[in-house]
Amino acid sequence: MRNRLISTVGTSLLNNIRNLRGEDAEKYASLKKHADDGNWGQVKVELLKIDPSERVCGAEINSIADAVKRAKLAQLEFIEFLVSDTEDGRIMGNLLENYFTERAIEDLETLQNVKVRTIEDLQDEKPARFKVYGLRNLVRELGKIVNQCGADTLVIDATGGYKAQIAVAVVFGQALSIPVLYRHEKFSEIIDFPPMPITFEYDLLGKNADLLAEFERGNTLTRSEIDDLDEKVRVLLEEIEVDGENVFALGAVGQIFLTGFRLRFPHSRELKEVTEQAKSEPSFTDDHFPHGFKEFVRKVWSETPWIKTCHSVPYERQKAIKGISFYVRERKLFGTFRDKDKFGARFEILTDAEGEDQLAWAADQLNQTYGSSN
Repeated sequence: MRNRLISTVGTSLLNNIRNLRGEDAEKYASLKKHADDGNWGQVKVELLKIDPSERVCGAEINSIADAVKRAKLAQLEFIEFLVSDTEDGRIMGNLLENYFTERAIEDLETLQNVKVRTIEDLQDEKPARFKVYGLRNLVRELGKIVNQCGADTLVIDATGGYKAQIAVAVVFGQALSIPVLYRHEKFSEIIDFPPMPITFEYDLLGKNADLLAEFERGNTLTRSEIDDLDEKVRVLLEEIEVDGENVFALGAVGQIFLTGFRLRFPHSRELKEVTEQAKSEPSFTDDHFPHGFKEFVRKVWSETPWIKTCHSVPYERQKAIKGISFYVRERKLFGTFRDKDKFGARFEILTDAEGEDQLAWAADQLNQTYGSSN
């Protein structure tokens, strides 16, 4: 049952109040005065007296009221408001939490809990941080909610907020088969984006798991460094300016790609735990290896129940090794290691993985657990 609502939040309510003019200013004089004085508790009291369909109540209240009226949220029990990392965002979060806690909308008797999440870096003072980190943090918070509640309990109201924020929420919902609602101020009613069969090529994740992990850790690449990059991976990146130079970082779509995969393949049951009899000590050639390499390989092997064994592989493109990472090539799982002297080596990891999804899952899990740049 879809009884949980995630609502993106903007500032239309505050802007509507601040911009009241003429007859509307007279009609809502008390509302405007309390807002001008920063008396938000009394603003909430005044809002409770107004029909929630009135435009002055703002996008979030308008759209939720309409969705309840049209039975799109007939059994709504929980609301999570996602607000911007701004003073107005915090004011909006507090107002909406208090307003809906009062069960102010008719036919919303089932509502039990209202929660507000502030999305770090979702602000308009630093566009570069908004573009990369703010939108990615929005995706992460959406992912946390899905992980906690399950996609089949959720509906997303993507009416309020920055245009990019709304777009990301819509794509996220489509990627995870979550219904998305939207109500433009000129629309007479709310509309919905039903779940669509959007899929990602997750073998792309396996092949580029090491690179995507680097990006997720906040690293960037210059244009020359991505010349040989698969065009499908470039779609997941955003170009930003850092210290006067244009570089590429993981974008919101890239974060949706990673988060969507992890939510679809969340558990270690994707790979079977190997028996003690099937597990054998890692093996190494007589080559000279980086300091700590053998110890690290044994650590990964001993701590990961679905790894059967590991073995070193011949040196190849050694200078390209930038740290500890994991990736898939030709349906095989590999790891890399580099010591403090920048001396690197690779090793193959043997599992019972049967397909690209499982191999990609394994590479992503290992990158999250052991991956690092050095």
